[in-house]
Amino acid sequence: MTIPIDKKIIEQARNTDMVSFLEQRCGYAFAHQGGAYRCIQHPSLAVKEDRLSFFWHSKGIGGFGTLDYLMKVENMPFRDAVAAVAGMPPITALAQPNKGNEKPKSLILPEKSGLMLRLYDYLCNKRSIHSDIVQSLIQKEMLYEDRRGNVVFIGYDEHNKPRFATLRGTHGSYRGDCPGSDKRYSFNTGSAPSGRLYLFESAIDLMSHASLAIVEMGDRTAWEYDNRLSLAGTADTAVPFFLNQHKTVKELVLCLDNDPAGREAAAKMAGKYAYKGYTVLIQLPQGKDFNIDLQAAVKQIQAEKSRKLNNNIYIQYEIER
Repeated sequence: MTIPIDKKIIEQARNTDMVSFLEQRCGYAFAHQGGAYRCIQHPSLAVKEDRLSFFWHSKGIGGFGTLDYLMKVENMPFRDAVAAVAGMPPITALAQPNKGNEKPKSLILPEKSGLMLRLYDYLCNKRSIHSDIVQSLIQKEMLYEDRRGNVVFIGYDEHNKPRFATLRGTHGSYRGDCPGSDKRYSFNTGSAPSGRLYLFESAIDLMSHASLAIVEMGDRTAWEYDNRLSLAGTADTAVPFFLNQHKTVKELVLCLDNDPAGREAAAKMAGKYAYKGYTVLIQLPQGKDFNIDLQAAVKQIQAEKSRKLNNNIYIQYEIER
């Protein structure tokens, strides 16, 4: 007897975001180019602007939605495709013997570049991140430049094995996670003895906040006093693992973006972790994010130095006259 599938589930499956689904299911990363989302691993695979229609040019396969993709590309039966998109186990597999737990996907890291000139230019010059922080993270193998000129940020598990990596293009706005990334092990600087943990949406914001600590305290080691964790988004997937590995952390400071999505996510997390017994604070940036705040602070310092220099030149000129 065939069990009917709820029409609401089918409709939800048909309208599931293709880009997000393929990122989670296949570990693909996408770049927004020319009015479409191009797959980094398979350049001939494109998802249209609506994030629902797709076409895989090299295969000559196209369609609308994740159900079409699973049925046409992965040759999956309709009922199993609906179940896969809805997050349920495949319906046809329910009657099959248990084959045991599947091993987690292996993280695929891009090849390193011989030099890191683009990395330093992007992080230190364009983003104003302190060079001491960049150098320290490179030495700890948490940061490097790949052969395409992207900056790679790495997160490790409890066995010091890379389990997460996200890319940030040094030109344009490209960003994406490496295939096989597990967001539970997101990028963090969590070796500090402090009982405080700062949470951010991105690795750039994390490093910017750390740089601001140096700027504000005038101490090049100030950024090492506290723990910082990038969520790689607004979900708290990485938080439980981090807290389990760092029992001394009792205070969470939510430093998400100062926009509707960031404020909403921060409010939800604040309630959730306050209920668990943590002291929770929300620290929003003055601008949209902490990199904007950092760049503003650096520009102010540079302007002040320039003003003092000009005043010294003017005084010297007056004396010499």
